[in-house]
Amino acid sequence: MSSTLVGTLKTNLEQLRRYQALETHAARLLGGWLPGVAHWEIKQQIGYHLWEDLRHSQIIRTRLWELRITNPDRDLDPTVREAIERLAVAQHDYELIAGVYLVLKAELLAAYKHYVATTFHVYDHPSVIALNTIIPTLEHQITWAAQVVNEQANTGAKRRQVKRWQQYAQDVIAAIGGVNGDATKTDFPVPPPGYASLLPFAEAKRDERFTVQVAGAPMPDENDFMGYLLWQFSNYVQEMQAAETLATVMWEVKDMEWDFYFDIARHCWDEIRHSELGETRLDQLGYHISDFPSSIGSYGWRQLFNPLIRYCALTYVIEADSFKLKHASYQKYLDQNDLESAQSIMYDIMDETMHVRFGQKWVPPLMAHYGESRSLEDLIAECRQIVAQHSVAPAQRIAALAR
Repeated sequence: MSSTLVGTLKTNLEQLRRYQALETHAARLLGGWLPGVAHWEIKQQIGYHLWEDLRHSQIIRTRLWELRITNPDRDLDPTVREAIERLAVAQHDYELIAGVYLVLKAELLAAYKHYVATTFHVYDHPSVIALNTIIPTLEHQITWAAQVVNEQANTGAKRRQVKRWQQYAQDVIAAIGGVNGDATKTDFPVPPPGYASLLPFAEAKRDERFTVQVAGAPMPDENDFMGYLLWQFSNYVQEMQAAETLATVMWEVKDMEWDFYFDIARHCWDEIRHSELGETRLDQLGYHISDFPSSIGSYGWRQLFNPLIRYCALTYVIEADSFKLKHASYQKYLDQNDLESAQSIMYDIMDETMHVRFGQKWVPPLMAHYGESRSLEDLIAECRQIVAQHSVAPAQRIAALAR
């Protein structure tokens, strides 16, 4: 092998390592901001994109594994993550979207296309296939973001904010030598005056279409079938709060192994789909989600606790305790020949089973991460008490107290 080829291979490997890290940490940043995005449809799409970004990272990491890089995160340039953290200081969601999508992702897209065009198309063809798998998705994300920023930054003042923020974001990426890391590195730029991180958000935001309240809706009489049906599927819409909680866990927990962020991102997206499940069923029944109050209290009370408690309470208590009610609901809908409701509940049960397994997989490592000395059983018992005391969802309190 020639010395030129060795140098090119080394360069390619380092670029791929940076790409997978930037995809991962961009997803974490989107997670940190998810509760702070008010517009419902934008919030939904960002939740899907952070899962797409982790899948991009997975594709690149798989290629790196083929190239004998078993731990792409080892000795990675620390300024890569620092750059993402500096982009977190956006003050508005449209600024955040402009910086992440129209600057960072746009530069990643250009880098991917350049890599595909210039690498060895025989020797390194698996890398070409990997990046060509990602490129269309990234193009779609950027097109979406450009439209969102154009719609949301709808005044002269907002457009000036976006322009200033994009320049700051460009300077941040330039400071780390660009996405490839091969340009001259400089000191990080100073953020615009008065800009400091708003993360984590203490309260989940909703747009002006919604009537916002803290508490969840009370359970109707079990004999009121239509009342129960509307309660259950409007309650599913509120699972956006679970997605927002998981998204904050992605952002706030640092230095876990990559698989942790991959699983949390999937869990987060699943909860957004469950929220959409409720939205879809209500639409079929002739309602819009804004016809029902939007509760934000579940997100709020969970933010009072550290990510370990949040995640343990969600997986080991709230989700694990939900199966009894969901199986009963499934049977109720079958008895009423409401197959649409029944099958949606069963898909949810399947997802939640996986989520409980995620909890079993990651709560013990999180305990070690936080230096938790209690036993797992004691931690779960505390989380059960916390849910029983703090949950604003009546069904959660009932299930927690029943154990």
